[in-house]
Amino acid sequence: MKVVGLIPARAGSKRLAHKNLALLDGKPLIAYTCEAALCSGVLSAVYVNTDSPAIATVAERFSVHCPALRPESLARDDTPTQQSNRFLLDLLAARGEEFEAVMVLQPTSPLRTAEEIREAWELFETNQPCAVVSASPVAPASWLGRVGKDGRLEPLPGEDVLYELNGAIYVYTSGDYRAGRSPARTLVYPMSRSRGVDIDTLEDLKYAEFLLRQTESAACSV
Repeated sequence: MKVVGLIPARAGSKRLAHKNLALLDGKPLIAYTCEAALCSGVLSAVYVNTDSPAIATVAERFSVHCPALRPESLARDDTPTQQSNRFLLDLLAARGEEFEAVMVLQPTSPLRTAEEIREAWELFETNQPCAVVSASPVAPASWLGRVGKDGRLEPLPGEDVLYELNGAIYVYTSGDYRAGRSPARTLVYPMSRSRGVDIDTLEDLKYAEFLLRQTESAACSV
């Protein structure tokens, strides 16, 4: 099955200016996703979808091509990612590049690994028809609860682990993605909270750098 990896990277960002080019341990944020996508070995092609010549240039440095800059009308704060990616898919189709599946890899998830991309793809490929989304556990259930009428925190019943979507990996059939629909069955690819960290603020960036250096330190000590 041919699958295209799309890395959506808009120039504008509200809370952390130019975040897709922000340096994480000395390397542009988007570079981590470019490298993981290419190293995964499961993607037939990988493209960056951006309105920024600067982002396109940096992506090219890390061997990911931008076929064309998206128009301003698809680069607003309220533009759905699916809509801007569909623009790129239509452009590729017009050039004769057709794909059966689409994997969306947000550049704000720099700690997602090539292995996790492979595993998410295998989950998708072996469970058709379906979609796959990545998720990370939220705070331990023992920390969560409801505020009772008397103002006290009441623990939630049960010990189930709760998950939230982390935006690191989305996989759909091309038909479902183009149509903007979710299939009847959407499977979760679980990731750790550290691997699923999402960069939205300067604090997030500093936390990701801390996690990255912790990983490097552990690798050096083996």
